[in-house]
Amino acid sequence: MKSPKYNIELEDAVLNDTIPVKYCSKSTGFWISAKDYESWLASLPSWYVPEETLPYYNQFEDFVPSPFDGKAGLCPECGTYLSRTRINIKQPFYVELCMSCGGIWFDNGEEWEILEQLGLHIKIRQIFSSQWQEKVRQHQQEMINRENVIDKLGEEIAQYVFQLAEILETHPQADYAATYMLRRFENKRKELNRKLLRNSQS
Repeated sequence: MKSPKYNIELEDAVLNDTIPVKYCSKSTGFWISAKDYESWLASLPSWYVPEETLPYYNQFEDFVPSPFDGKAGLCPECGTYLSRTRINIKQPFYVELCMSCGGIWFDNGEEWEILEQLGLHIKIRQIFSSQWQEKVRQHQQEMINRENVIDKLGEEIAQYVFQLAEILETHPQADYAATYMLRRFENKRKELNRKLLRNSQS
């Protein structure tokens, strides 16, 4: 069985003392067959459901992706091109999946550790779905919006805004609160403009 990144044979190894993998000694990447991955999932205790944390670009700043991360590979088992999905953290990396046989390729062990910290190592199939990718995009846009609010208003006022937004999110009359605030700000702006106009005319 050849490495997806180098023309060398993969070696037998074990990930976390539990999952049989095929290891590439030159790239330090490893291959998990669909059978071994599914067997490992089935062996997990029924109560083991780690909380999922969606990836965001300011996470894991010290992580350095493998230099082989940008190179597409062929499936070691069936020879088809591996599909890639991007994990968008501070130093992004790709996970590769064979859509034919279901095997998974990681360019190094740190990538698995990051997914483990995010609670995504048991959901690798899901992270290749368009639904999951859309959820991540929405999450990242929300995080960007929050950072912009903090930047404009400061941390203390921003936290009040976030708390109020959470309270109103599920309130059936939340639109009245939004309308009230918009009208108040608009009236304040008009009053300020009138003062500026009077001052300019005096």
